[in-house]
Amino acid sequence: MTFIASVIAKEGVAIIADSLVTTSQPVLDYGTFQRYLIDQKKNNTNGVSLEAKDIARLFKVKPSYTKDYEDKLYMYDKFTAITTAGSASINNKRIKKLILEAIRKLKPAGRNTDKNIKDKLDKLKGFISQEVKKYFLKNARISETILLITFYAPGNNKTTVYKLIVKSAIKEDFDEEGFEVVEADVVPDHIKVVCDGQNRMAERILFGDFNAAFDLIPKIVMRVAKDFKIPDEKVDQEYWITILEDENIISEQMRAEAKINKLTGLSLQQAVDLANLLMKIEIDLQKYTENIPTVGGVIKLAVIDDDGFRYVAGNTIVKHHDSY
Repeated sequence: MTFIASVIAKEGVAIIADSLVTTSQPVLDYGTFQRYLIDQKKNNTNGVSLEAKDIARLFKVKPSYTKDYEDKLYMYDKFTAITTAGSASINNKRIKKLILEAIRKLKPAGRNTDKNIKDKLDKLKGFISQEVKKYFLKNARISETILLITFYAPGNNKTTVYKLIVKSAIKEDFDEEGFEVVEADVVPDHIKVVCDGQNRMAERILFGDFNAAFDLIPKIVMRVAKDFKIPDEKVDQEYWITILEDENIISEQMRAEAKINKLTGLSLQQAVDLANLLMKIEIDLQKYTENIPTVGGVIKLAVIDDDGFRYVAGNTIVKHHDSY
């Protein structure tokens, strides 16, 4: 895992990412396989049937070891930053190389109006989708990759964050009707801190149970809509936002825990300070869990304001601490 975040201020945005990359392996533990065999025996009177597709889905990707100095924060254009979590490569290309290729091919520099931002995002999504398709010509499984794409529009001081997700998938998933391996969703404007890649510790502290509901409700709504063949346009973002606003579903106590209003109106310095605090929380709390530490290393921090993108920390080579 990793920790990436965009903290939105009144006149800019702070972006942070760690540099640990975790090598993971697909693992099938004995207990999971045993339960599968028991279920097969119950449901098949003719004996146990081992289907390759079902066995493949039993494997879970788990961390095995970590290493440092993986770039996860990039300037896409003067007013756009990309942070990444999940898999460090797609189609045998490091994410950094992919983003540099996208910059050369797509030439994203330009205005950050709503129309321009959507156009930039669609082109980047298309570029990543093509790389994923090339990957599946030679591979059977892909791990999840998350890109937080943070746009800042100078002049009107508006920050827009998109979450572009390459979903964990196997080749057989493409046989399912309507399956899209790459998705892109805009983060609603009222969310001022956007985090991903971690064990969600910082989010729980900031938002309590509200953020879990915010993540889960849209997925439930879309699944119900799919099962009952309800057209997508009837269950769009505007619809499920009304669900989140329903006090019979999201209680007043949950809203109080979220304290979202207190996160509005941050100065850029406060946004930088908060981004650093969230990173420290993730790094420190993982020491007390059973999992191997997966957040840390060199921390990169950048801001975007009316002067454009610039690094604040973590982007320069420093003198080695030993003297020779």
